[in-house]
Amino acid sequence: MLLRNIFGLVYGIVYGAAHIVPGLSGGTFLVIFGCYDTVCEAFALNFKEIKKHFFFLLFFGIGTVAGIFGFAYVITFLLHSFGIQINLFFMGLILGGIPLITKIATEETKFKPFCILPFLLGLALVVSLFFIEKVGVTANSVNINFTLWITLYSFIAAIAMIMPGISGAFVLVAFGVYDLFMESLKTFDLAVLIPAVIGILFGIVVGAKLILLVIKKFKIIIYSAIIGMVIGSVLPLFPDGFGLNIATLTGIVCFALGGLTAVMMGKRGK
Repeated sequence: MLLRNIFGLVYGIVYGAAHIVPGLSGGTFLVIFGCYDTVCEAFALNFKEIKKHFFFLLFFGIGTVAGIFGFAYVITFLLHSFGIQINLFFMGLILGGIPLITKIATEETKFKPFCILPFLLGLALVVSLFFIEKVGVTANSVNINFTLWITLYSFIAAIAMIMPGISGAFVLVAFGVYDLFMESLKTFDLAVLIPAVIGILFGIVVGAKLILLVIKKFKIIIYSAIIGMVIGSVLPLFPDGFGLNIATLTGIVCFALGGLTAVMMGKRGK
């Protein structure tokens, strides 16, 4: 039990930290760690499941908060100083979790030919978000100082936070408010954080309920789309400066470590 709670804390830290980095998906890591359904049930306010996994979820929640606030500075420093290594580590972590996702998806039924369509749709969704951010399509024309808009952006980003393959931070970048949110975390600006928390809480509950509903009815189809989104989420992480250099060489080692970490933690989470 103690070991499970420790892993819950670690999973929470990774989940929280993932929301700081545009391109990383917290939902992807939940699937990789084998606790996606448990956390989604808690987000959907399933009190029976919350009671059943109370201490795991408590440590997960503590880890999530620590990951978000603690890594607001750390991730920025690491990406600036060791961008290639960190990105390749995350790529290995994500790709290393695909076998577990596939295993979970096929527990009840195997993939069918029609699963190719949701797979391609999931892949296209994440890739399109990447290119939207690249060409600079944002919502800066809206006055983001209004509490209503901050709440709305947070609501939409929160839904993305629990969808595997989609980065909540990426959504904030697309809306043009990522820097505002990051600065509010560093300075603890309550004028931004309070409406943001309200939007996030509502978004997580609504998103979790919708996801659990469709997964229960269309599991193999949804997981086909999830695998497409997970694979697509690797694209934004491909580092600039990749080539014949020391950083790339050490980055390849980090990639392997990320893949091994995903396999080991996935087995433990399962």
